[in-house]
Amino acid sequence: MMDSMRNAAKSWVAKLLIGLLAVSFGVWGIADVFRGFNSGALATVGKTEVSAEAFSRAFNNYIQNYSRQTGQALTPEEARRLGIDRAVLNELIQGAAIDNQAEALKLAVSNDYLGREIMDNPDFKDSAGKFDKEQFARLLAQNGLNEAAYFAGERQKLLRDAITGTASRDLAVSRTLVEAQYRHSNEQRDARYFVVKTAESEIVPPTDDEIKAEYDGSPDAYTAPEYRAIAIMKAEPADIAAKIELTAEEIAAGFEKYKTDYFTAEKRTILQLSFPTLEEARAAKDKLSAGTDFLALAKERGFSESDVTFAGKTKADFFDPAIAAAAFALAEGAISEPVKGALATVLLKAVKIAPEHQSTLDEVKPRLSERLKLDRARDEIDSIFGLVEDARGAPDPKFETIAERAGIPFELIALTDSGGKDKDGKDVAMPHQADLLKAAFASDVGNDDDAIRLDEGYVWFEVREVVPSALRPFDSVKEQAKAQVAASKIRSLSEEKVKKLVERAASGAVLEDLAKESQAEIKTVQGLKRNESNADFDPAAVAAVFGVAENGFAYALEADGKGAKLIQSQAVLLAPFDAGSAEAKTITDEIKSAAANDMLAADMGAGQKETGVKINETLWRQIAGTATQ
Repeated sequence: MMDSMRNAAKSWVAKLLIGLLAVSFGVWGIADVFRGFNSGALATVGKTEVSAEAFSRAFNNYIQNYSRQTGQALTPEEARRLGIDRAVLNELIQGAAIDNQAEALKLAVSNDYLGREIMDNPDFKDSAGKFDKEQFARLLAQNGLNEAAYFAGERQKLLRDAITGTASRDLAVSRTLVEAQYRHSNEQRDARYFVVKTAESEIVPPTDDEIKAEYDGSPDAYTAPEYRAIAIMKAEPADIAAKIELTAEEIAAGFEKYKTDYFTAEKRTILQLSFPTLEEARAAKDKLSAGTDFLALAKERGFSESDVTFAGKTKADFFDPAIAAAAFALAEGAISEPVKGALATVLLKAVKIAPEHQSTLDEVKPRLSERLKLDRARDEIDSIFGLVEDARGAPDPKFETIAERAGIPFELIALTDSGGKDKDGKDVAMPHQADLLKAAFASDVGNDDDAIRLDEGYVWFEVREVVPSALRPFDSVKEQAKAQVAASKIRSLSEEKVKKLVERAASGAVLEDLAKESQAEIKTVQGLKRNESNADFDPAAVAAVFGVAENGFAYALEADGKGAKLIQSQAVLLAPFDAGSAEAKTITDEIKSAAANDMLAADMGAGQKETGVKINETLWRQIAGTATQ
């Protein structure tokens, strides 16, 4: 089916982000890309046109599918900043290039073949596995398609697949390459190491000139972010519920409405032992009647206690009605007669019974009251929204006044950066922080912004003040700059010290002697892999181990720079290669996929250059929101 008919969200996003972004800007480097165009098309590839409508449809589909999958709204502006508009256009151009190639090769899809493909599509079949014409028509309607458009799209897709699919078919991958990748991924090494420490007392204290040079040379590190003061009003059920009073009659009526929600069904802990035949079950029941313990009998038959114990289950939890009825007919401690279920014959024992319970109004009154208040508050949200919006259009739309009249919370955030920190770097508490900050930092002073829609309510905001980003005065960050200079000196000294130790170790010095001299303890680590790290060995240390030969010496600085590891790489453990293993198959498939992508990208690039790609620059700038001034 077409993308929209085959869970397009997943296939589209995967294809766009994984497959095409890698080459998404290739078309933009073609020399004649803006040399002439047909006025009715956004782009032309040979004889094939890409219309502005097709681009708009594909671009909007991507945004909608991305938002649906991730649960995060993606605006067209954000998509453009990420270059997704170009990636979408490039996919359309590549599709047009493939269509040209199919036409040149005189490829075609017969009506009979297309009909069989549609008839075999499981999306169009009924529960009996037969083609359902009504289901077919319904799905087309749901996706805004008619039969002609759908057939044309399927025909185009099959032709494109015939061309692009050849890139991944019959690719041979040598065993040597697979084995090399397998061994590279699975090679393990052991290591001995010790950490040489560097204290701040070992360095020359930073001078004023060094501190000033650090400040002047790294202005970004000492620049304050932009801060904003934000006024907030909020209307959520919890805000409104706190002011609602309920009468005794309303609470009683609410209890009758929700009474079944405060009912707890009977629960039992049942021991259940299965038998292949009724005769074996009867023989086992005789043993139990003679005094054999139920769990002992279960163990004798090869079952553990957890295998036969069903704890805290309701009658509905038992799928077999016969077993459920028998289990809930037993007195506590009683053992059933053999029960013939749908799949097995069983013996049951009721170990513990928790009777059903219907809570009374007095028992649930506090939580029921809160529930009823929230119910009423949800009903009032929309009327409060209307009241606030009307007040915002009045001559004096001051948030403080509106919030007081509407009976909703008002809050003024003095100053916050886009990450929710104040000028002292402390967290600023605010409701719905992520959504609020994103909206507020996209707005400005004086803007009349729409309310932020919540799952059950609204947040209104206005930017009261903007404090631009600025370089902090030297005196205010002098200590920070001083600490940075000291940290750099410590890091440099750590590296200088460990380098000398590596040279001495490589010249024959014994690791134990070097560790003793450095007042450090030698430690060992085993089974390191190239792409794995742990608390003791970060990625830099792992890379150092694999960067030298067996028994070679290397070093890696600690993350804080206050020390460095002197490392001796030891045993190299090579995992035996199994060509039939699942991992070997995965590696083979990955190599094939990478080769196919490279071949396809090369073929598409060559096809586009040969055919000629032209883009209507004026129309593109209008669509992209960057019209020439």
